[in-house]
Amino acid sequence: MFAVFAALAIGLSVRYSMAGRDRVGAAMIPTIATATGAAVWAAGSWAGLASTEPWIWLITFVVSGVVAFVVNLRLVRARIAADNEMFGKIAGR
Repeated sequence: MFAVFAALAIGLSVRYSMAGRDRVGAAMIPTIATATGAAVWAAGSWAGLASTEPWIWLITFVVSGVVAFVVNLRLVRARIAADNEMFGKIAGR
């Protein structure tokens, strides 16, 4: 459970530290990071990593942070492109 809460905290820190946070929902990036952290922790547990080993913790935190970062970047870029396209249509360009 602590790993999932830590993944949530990582998602929150990614969401509030990156530019363009007004372009995506407030809960989207933290939710994605939390779900990723839970899935990675489960996969690591099934792979035989014990919760006392540092590797499962490190893998969970790094993967959830990277996924949150990449998803945030892509969503912001896609939203900016979609907004520019829509504004161009509205402006009659």
